[in-house]
Amino acid sequence: MSDETALQRGTKAADVAAEAIRRLIEDGALAPGQRLIEAELLERVPVARGTLREAFVKLAAAGLVEQRHQRGTCVRRLSRAALAEMFELREGLEGYAAGLAARRIAAGESAAFLREARAVWLGAAARANALAHMENNVPFHAGIVTLAGNRRLAQALAPLELPAYRLQFLRLLDRQQLEASAAEHLALIDALLAGKADRAEKLMRAHVRRAGQLAQRIVGLD
Repeated sequence: MSDETALQRGTKAADVAAEAIRRLIEDGALAPGQRLIEAELLERVPVARGTLREAFVKLAAAGLVEQRHQRGTCVRRLSRAALAEMFELREGLEGYAAGLAARRIAAGESAAFLREARAVWLGAAARANALAHMENNVPFHAGIVTLAGNRRLAQALAPLELPAYRLQFLRLLDRQQLEASAAEHLALIDALLAGKADRAEKLMRAHVRRAGQLAQRIVGLD
């Protein structure tokens, strides 16, 4: 095996390990501020210790973990101020993405993704079940960023995701919140399908802003 092939395989293994740890964070098995103990993680993620440490580096670059003085690598814990700043950035970036996506629709880009999404947000599951709502929400927002056609946008948004607080956010999504969010998605989809860039950007910014306000109610923020 060449050195280059070995490096590629090692990088792929680290990517797989990083994704496995990310899922543990999303599922609440690893809580915000919790120290990542290598021996314990190796029982859940069976890779070489060096691969695990490379996965830590990737997770740190994505903003999911951080190095804390005398504590080692920990799941990233946010303050309310930091959370507010992150949502301010998301509002601007996702609003911009929605505007770009609407312009591409107006120029003839395929709208199949949006038509499928419209059926999802009209359905009962996404309007009544918080987990189903979240599982549809993430790919919906990612799909709009993809539709925008700017690959740098996805890279800029990646560190602003909040997997460590996913469960806490889910608990805030009561029926009223789910209905309001679904309605916002539908209004946004209609603006995108109509190619109304300014309206799509305005609706997306308002949608993300409301999510940020709701996120401030998460328990356990610094």
